[in-house]
Amino acid sequence: MGAAPSSPTKTEKDPCKRIRKELHRLWVDPPAFCRPGASPVTDLLHWEAVIDGPEDSPYAGGTFPVDVEFTSDHPVKPPNITFKTKVYHPNINSEGQMVLDIFKENWSPAMTIEKLLLSMVSVLFHPMLDHPVNSTIARLYTTDVELYEKKARAWTRRYASTPVISYYPQKGDENWDDYCDAIAHHNAELEKEERRREAERLRRAAAAASSACHKVRGNGLKLLWKRTVTFLQSRS
Repeated sequence: MGAAPSSPTKTEKDPCKRIRKELHRLWVDPPAFCRPGASPVTDLLHWEAVIDGPEDSPYAGGTFPVDVEFTSDHPVKPPNITFKTKVYHPNINSEGQMVLDIFKENWSPAMTIEKLLLSMVSVLFHPMLDHPVNSTIARLYTTDVELYEKKARAWTRRYASTPVISYYPQKGDENWDDYCDAIAHHNAELEKEERRREAERLRRAAAAASSACHKVRGNGLKLLWKRTVTFLQSRS
C-alpha cells in the first residue's frame, strides 16, 4: 500500500503553465543525454524528446526518440513516456514503456520531466533487476552480461541508428500557446469544482495514511534518485 498522493498546489492547478515551463527548459537547458524531438510542438500535452544512448553502454551511438503525453490534470497523474524505437532492456516492455514505480505508485507531483528523463537514462545504463518487465532479458543480464550487451548493441544498430535533428521554435512559432489557452477556457469552471472535491478527498486520505507508508514511499523514490545522481556524477 503506497502513501496517499499530496493535494494539488496552486502551481499544479495550472498544468499548462507548468508544462510550458518544462518544455522551455528542455529547449534551453536540456538534461544530460537528452534533447528536444524532431517535430514542432503543436500540442502542449503531447510532444517528443530524444535520449542519446549513454557512452560506455550497449546503447552508445543510438538515438532514441520518446513520446511524452500529459494528462489534462498534470502533475496529479504522471505523464506517459514511450520509446518510439525498439530497445533491448529488462525494464522496457514490447510497447516501449520503461516500467518503473515512479510512473505508478511512487509518482510524485514534484517530479519534473527533467528528472524523469534523467532517471530513464540512469536505468538505461544500469538496469533495475529487482522488478524487470522482461524476465528473459533480465536473466541473460545476470547470467551472461557479454551476450546481453551484444544483443543490445545489435538492436541499437538496427532500430536506433537513424539520426534525429532536434527542432527548436522559430520566431512566431507559438501554436502551442493557443492550444493551451483553448484548453484552459473550455475546462476552467469544470476543473475548478472537480479539483476542490479531489483536494478534499486527498486531504482526508493523507490524514488517514500511516507514517510507515510515507516512509516506504519516500525511501523508494530517494533510492532511485540517489542512483540517478550517482550515475550522472560518474559521467561528469
